[in-house]
Amino acid sequence: MHKRPQAWRYLIALFVAFWLIFATILIVNDFPFFIISIALTTTALLAVLIIALAWAFQNNW
Repeated sequence: MHKRPQAWRYLIALFVAFWLIFATILIVNDFPFFIISIALTTTALLAVLIIALAWAFQNNW
């Protein structure tokens, strides 16, 4: 019997890649530090929420 791949593991890689690219774009385009910190914190929190929901869904929690 083959176990289904867990989506939350793929989501972690996807969100890390997105966050790093987004951070690079914000820093290179010389956004103010306050805007960068708010944008990165918001995207990180939303990513953690989505990953937690995916984990809970796949583990029937």
